[in-house]
Amino acid sequence: MEAPGTMSLTLAILLTLHLHRHSVLLVWGAMDSCYDDDGRPSRCMPKFENAAFNRSVLVSNACGTPPEDYCMQTGSTRLCHRCDAADPEHSHGARLLTDFHTDQEPTWWQSQSMFYGVQHPNSVNITLHLGKAFEITYLRLKFYTSRPESFAIYKRLEQGGAWLPYQYYSGSCLKTYGRDAKGYLRPGEDERSPACTEEFSDISPLTGGNVAFSTLEGRPSAYNFDQSVVLQEFVTATDLLISLDRLNTFGDEFFKDSKVLRSYFYAISDFSVGGRCKCNGHASECVQDQSGVLACVCQHHTVGADCQQCHPFYQDRPWARATGEAAHECLKCDCSGRSEECLFDMEQYRSSGHGGRCLNCRDNTQGPHCERCTENHYRASPQDPCLPCDCNVDGSEHLQCDVGGGCVCRATVTGAKCDTCQVGFHSLGPTGCRPCGCDARGSVGHCSLENGECYCKPNVEGQACDRCKPGFFHLQQASPAGCQACFCFGHSLACSASTQHGAINITSHFHQDQDGWLGEFSGGQQYPLLWKEGEVYLLPLDEHDTGFYKAPDKFLGNQINSYGHFIYFTFTSETPDLLPGRVTVLLEGDSCFAIATSCLHRLFENIPVNPEPSPIHDTLHEEEVFRPTVSSFRFRHLLHNLTAFKISNAGGHNYTSQLSGVRLASAAVPSSSSPSPLAPAPWVEVCSCPRGFAGRLCESCAPGFTRETPRGGPLAPCVPCTCHQHGPCHPETGTCDCSDFTAGTTCEQCLEGYYGNALIGTPGDCRPCPCPGRTSCAQITQTGEVVCTNCPAGRAGVRCQKCEDGSHGDPLGQAGPVRACARCDCSGNADPNAVGTCHHLTGRCLKCLGHTEGERCERCQQGFYGDALNQTMTQKCKSCSCSPAGTSGPGGQCHPQTGHCHCLPNVGGRDCSRCQVGFFHLQPGHGCQGCDCNSIGSSSTACHPITGMCICRAGVEGRQCDSCRAGFFSFSSRGCRACNCDPMGSVSMQCHGNGTCHCRQGFMGYKCDKCQLNFYHNRATHHCEACPICYGLVKDKVRSQLAHLERLLARYDCRGRRLPPLQRSPADHQGEDALPNALEDILAFQEAREAFIQRFSALGASTHTLSAQLQGIATAMGCGAGGTAAEVTEEEEEEGVEVVERSRGGGVACQTLADSVVMVRASDERLKKATLDLNNMFSPLSSLCAALCSHEGMADRIEGVARDALRTSNQTFVMLLDLLQDNSTHTFIRGLSAMQELKRNLTATANQTVANQLALGEGSLALHIALGNITSSIRQMALTDPGSDQTTNHSGLLNRTAELALHVQTKEELVSTIRTEMEPVIQAAIRNLEKDFLEEIQDVRAKVIALTSVVSAKEMESQVITLHKEMETMERDWPRLQAQTRLAVKKERPLEEKVLADVRKKVKQVEKMLNPALGNTRLSNATAHEALETATAAANVRLRAKQTRSASRHLGTQVEATIQQLAQLENSSAIASTQLTSEVPGWGDWLVDGQVKLERFDRILNETALRLRMLRGSVESPALGGKIQRLRSAAQEQQGRLASIEADLQEISQERDSLKDITLNLPKSCPQPTGAG
Repeated sequence: MEAPGTMSLTLAILLTLHLHRHSVLLVWGAMDSCYDDDGRPSRCMPKFENAAFNRSVLVSNACGTPPEDYCMQTGSTRLCHRCDAADPEHSHGARLLTDFHTDQEPTWWQSQSMFYGVQHPNSVNITLHLGKAFEITYLRLKFYTSRPESFAIYKRLEQGGAWLPYQYYSGSCLKTYGRDAKGYLRPGEDERSPACTEEFSDISPLTGGNVAFSTLEGRPSAYNFDQSVVLQEFVTATDLLISLDRLNTFGDEFFKDSKVLRSYFYAISDFSVGGRCKCNGHASECVQDQSGVLACVCQHHTVGADCQQCHPFYQDRPWARATGEAAHECLKCDCSGRSEECLFDMEQYRSSGHGGRCLNCRDNTQGPHCERCTENHYRASPQDPCLPCDCNVDGSEHLQCDVGGGCVCRATVTGAKCDTCQVGFHSLGPTGCRPCGCDARGSVGHCSLENGECYCKPNVEGQACDRCKPGFFHLQQASPAGCQACFCFGHSLACSASTQHGAINITSHFHQDQDGWLGEFSGGQQYPLLWKEGEVYLLPLDEHDTGFYKAPDKFLGNQINSYGHFIYFTFTSETPDLLPGRVTVLLEGDSCFAIATSCLHRLFENIPVNPEPSPIHDTLHEEEVFRPTVSSFRFRHLLHNLTAFKISNAGGHNYTSQLSGVRLASAAVPSSSSPSPLAPAPWVEVCSCPRGFAGRLCESCAPGFTRETPRGGPLAPCVPCTCHQHGPCHPETGTCDCSDFTAGTTCEQCLEGYYGNALIGTPGDCRPCPCPGRTSCAQITQTGEVVCTNCPAGRAGVRCQKCEDGSHGDPLGQAGPVRACARCDCSGNADPNAVGTCHHLTGRCLKCLGHTEGERCERCQQGFYGDALNQTMTQKCKSCSCSPAGTSGPGGQCHPQTGHCHCLPNVGGRDCSRCQVGFFHLQPGHGCQGCDCNSIGSSSTACHPITGMCICRAGVEGRQCDSCRAGFFSFSSRGCRACNCDPMGSVSMQCHGNGTCHCRQGFMGYKCDKCQLNFYHNRATHHCEACPICYGLVKDKVRSQLAHLERLLARYDCRGRRLPPLQRSPADHQGEDALPNALEDILAFQEAREAFIQRFSALGASTHTLSAQLQGIATAMGCGAGGTAAEVTEEEEEEGVEVVERSRGGGVACQTLADSVVMVRASDERLKKATLDLNNMFSPLSSLCAALCSHEGMADRIEGVARDALRTSNQTFVMLLDLLQDNSTHTFIRGLSAMQELKRNLTATANQTVANQLALGEGSLALHIALGNITSSIRQMALTDPGSDQTTNHSGLLNRTAELALHVQTKEELVSTIRTEMEPVIQAAIRNLEKDFLEEIQDVRAKVIALTSVVSAKEMESQVITLHKEMETMERDWPRLQAQTRLAVKKERPLEEKVLADVRKKVKQVEKMLNPALGNTRLSNATAHEALETATAAANVRLRAKQTRSASRHLGTQVEATIQQLAQLENSSAIASTQLTSEVPGWGDWLVDGQVKLERFDRILNETALRLRMLRGSVESPALGGKIQRLRSAAQEQQGRLASIEADLQEISQERDSLKDITLNLPKSCPQPTGAG
């Protein structure tokens, strides 16, 4: 059933649509286009739409938060439901207001009920943001419940603006909103006023009630909408707000029944807003821009979100809303194409009908339409741009130009823009241009138009060019330079024109005679001229020598006043044709001879001759055509002393012309008798001379001055006379005429026998000397005392009354009897050039040097020691330099001759600076503390001098070396032995006191490296796991067989002989536990042997060096001992006898040297024999038993050799000490630097050769040890698993062992060959060095040779002491090493017997097992050989690691990384191992042995890593501090070897992987029995 208000709602909507339709009826057909079919603008509007559809709505209240129950009013019953915002099926949020739904399935928004306080005065607001302005036609609300009793509609005209009331709906309008309830407006009322109506405020219908609000209904201007700005604003809204203010109720809420209260709430199912996007008729659509904002797509040249304004350049008429009658499009501004900016000007629009006023006109235009030029601009036509007039402000009458751009100029200004002064004017200013004021004599052309500056001639200056520059004078207009340069003979730059000189002429007119003129020809021949009245002529000497007219003296001399003026001469002839075509004038001056080798002369050539008897003239100036060209200065110098003036014979050999007159313009000072005044001569120069010069041209020296260069002429500068006021000097030569008892070129000294300072310049400067005999003397300036300067030899003093410095005596007997002067004697310990060396009367030395003292400097000062009288030593007295910490008694004192300080207890050294051997920790006042090193755990009684750390044996630690290190046991004189516990099978790396390790569950063995019975090694977990039951049965059988074999083997020795029952001890039944101890003993024996060989090699090198140096000493001392240490042969004994014979005449020293040489060589032979014996102690596997049996005897022989070497070293040491007792050796120290350098070079060469030999020896030793390790590995593998299949493997290993032995022998032969080849090279190098050495010292005195020998002996003293200490150390260590060797031999014997028996039995078993599998042996052999190579490489790695202790840190890291890589490779190989299970099932037993070997390799690597850690501790020991420095160089060489080691490790890992692949194919359990039972 339809509600009563439905009909009225429908009528309202239809009315509103009708009104809007009526307003746009005329343009309905063009609504989608803003232009008609003819392209004319027309009104256009966006589509009519529901502006609220699917837009987000904001509500201030909604049910469901928290969930609540609500009840619907359905007549007399109330159906209750649930509202839950979290449940989509039971939520009623704001989005349901504008969504799409049907009447059959309605959705609605719902507020909380009255139960939650929703009722007046609490309002619920619904807000709709449209995004931009819309023109609203209607607003429709469909309520899901009954319509509210009161609600209001509000709007905004702009976003963020104030809310304006739009419409009120209330059953109590006056009470609720204060307005009368009416639905219409009276004429004259504001049509924007909101109305209040009671029409939609009933409670019925209870659901589905509609409310429609028509914006134009009841508005009087609705039918004239286009002209009603008020209504256009009224229908505009950007946001809408529905304020629900009061619910409609039945009044039953008064009882506060919750179910009743829950039935009253607001609910709206549809919220519709009909309207169009507001574009004011200038757009047909609205779209969202890039930022998501809704805006009109404006046409008609409008812009803005609502097209509410014109485009910036379309402002020619005011903006207006488009209507059905006119589109009111915006019109473009008319700016004549010279602007793109304009604005609307209402006043202009009213006056002209065009409101667009242009802005920022271009091309210098202005006006509303840029139609005219700006002020002071012009253009020829309207199409052209306006150009600036640019009329000069100062030069123009006004700034505006004519149409052509021309300006009107002032009277003195010219130019198109009136910016240039006229010629003769300058400096354009506000009044025009000013006239130039340039002096015509000194300027050129007109002045500058800009600043009026005149352009002066080169020698002129001034603003008006009206004065000469400094150094110039005589400003004249005719001169191109303006002014003439000052001459002044170069001595001054200040000159001026003379005011006293007048112009004159020097003439010859020949009226009476020749006037002194002569004819001159080549060679200086002179002849008189022929004269007739008024002319002279010269007959030529021959055809080629026509001659010159030579002027008389009046034309010569100083003619400088004629400079720059004319010389006139006139020739006459019978007819004009006979006149000469050229006349030459020659000027000569004597100054040329002073300047150059060629005369300076001037030639006037090419002078045209006038046929009329008029004079010919030219200017005496350097700018004329002269040759050669000279400067103005040189030309005036020439004129200053003119020596010749000649004119060529113009008549020539034809006698065609005669000289009739000569006139020279000049100047002179007029005399008082002159009849008339002379014309001024401003060209005459007057100089302002500096001090020392005189004359008009500064040509003379002033009185008291002379030429700097004697007779240098006027060009030479003048300097003051240097006669020191003792006489005048010549102005040209400078020679002084001395007086007042002075002498010298400048009177600078007194005469002989006089004293004083002649330089003072007074008559009494020099006085007679007061010395007897009138000898010379001198006066001391500071004191004025007169001292005699020519005393007799050896005498000195003011009056020669005492001895001179460096002598003593009393020559005049002033202090007693007369004593002649004698030289001071200070034992050579004073500087003979020093002053006051000794007392001038007594001779006592006063300035002793070199820390000496005494009357004659004959002893060392206290705190120094030495021989002060030894004249051969450079440093006679040396400082005691006693250490304050180790000295007792007064500090700084020592024995005056030996220099030994008084040391505290247990302190040694000459200066008491170090502890004695066996002591450490030097404490001032107390001495040194005893080391107290443990005699068992330390290898020496010495310790570190600072920390007291003793030198511990292997595996021992502690300051006193009294405890084993972690991982070691068995503290003994051999040190501590490594536990070597297997890391996987041991609980801890520390073993028990007997060396046995604490094994984990399932492990057993001495080192916990084997699995227990009924256990097997799991490769995946690396643990021993229990075997199945079947393995136990087999193992029991094998176990009983092994026990039986052990009992049988115990009855025989290593040679196969049967032993008595009493010789079998329980130790023989230790089984496989004895193998690790025996292996370690063998390794210990090898290390001891290696140490002995290295020490014997070092001792051998020392004996070689010592022998060579003793030979050099004997040779240098003239004892005749020939040969070097490298040349020792069988004949040396005879040579030693000869040395003894030759040394008899050389004294005890030669005898001692000879004995030392013989003993050193004997020691070297014993060392070689001992080394050979040690090398022979190592033998292959086949001869190992015999070698072990004879080992003890060999050890005794080595011990004897060592004792002999020690005894020989002691004797040599004693002999050298006796030799060095002689203190006279200190006198021969000078001059040894060159010989010592040669000795060092020789020693370095020998040492390098020895080092190369030692390196080769070490390579051979490495091969020996590698072979020994392989042999030991073979024994271990044979002993460990008696059931292995090894016949072929063992045979291959033995063959490989033989090959390695042969390879070792080859290396040894190579070493021997290299030694043999190197021996001649070494000998040749030594001989060459000795030859050069002897050649260089042939000219050296004999005592220098002896000094070198003694110094060499001194250097050998320290080496002998070192050698002696090493021998003592070896003597102490030998018993311990011998005991270790014997113990190793004892342990080897039972081990060897057991190994051989096991090998024999295994060979037989292997032969039986390999018969059915011969077809597969090739692959097994190849694998075995590769395993052997892998073992060899592993042994080499171990040996190299031991030999490079200084690089142990780096190598240890590499080994550990390699072990990790091997572990990773083990894991990766497990995958590949499964693939071979089915292919090689018969190899199981044989590969067990290979796996054991692989485990041995792993253990060897582990042991290597452990020993490397031990070596690190040893390297950090203070005892190895000195060795580390020597080993650093070896570490660098080892870096290259590391690359080879890494390659070896890579090969090991590859071979290891191959073995693992095969091993992992073994069955993991016993095969299951088939069949019953």
